[in-house]
Amino acid sequence: MQKLLDLLDEANVIYDLQASTVDSIITEMVDTCVATGTLAEKNREKLIASLIQREKSMSTGIGGGIAIPHCSVDYLESSLTLLAISKQGLDFKAIDDNPVHIFVMLVVPKNKFQDHIKTLALIAKTLGHEDENQELIQATTFAEVQTALQERQ
Repeated sequence: MQKLLDLLDEANVIYDLQASTVDSIITEMVDTCVATGTLAEKNREKLIASLIQREKSMSTGIGGGIAIPHCSVDYLESSLTLLAISKQGLDFKAIDDNPVHIFVMLVVPKNKFQDHIKTLALIAKTLGHEDENQELIQATTFAEVQTALQERQ
């Protein structure tokens, strides 16, 4: 059975998200993927636009300090996942109006829609216990992220 930890790559983790608006948070996450080489520069603008459009239709801030900005695209061969952490919490227009501390960006190829739904459910289930997320929010290294997520499923 797949775990959230299996989807994460050490390069695609932001330990101290600096952005402060929905659009700038999305841009910082996408720019990190471009900088690490997991997203081609030519797809940067398209992905930012897709993620922002998705947020405008309905916030992916699911409550409990978690947001899962996501979309499906036709220009990726495989899924792209990024974890971003905000120690202080950011306004992401979450359904419970609380600040978001943990962001998991998920971009899935259009032809893998079933994977998309399963992965969203996996992320929500893994991070769904707000009391268990403090260790992850405090993480400053990938080893600490691994420890925080190791036992969860």
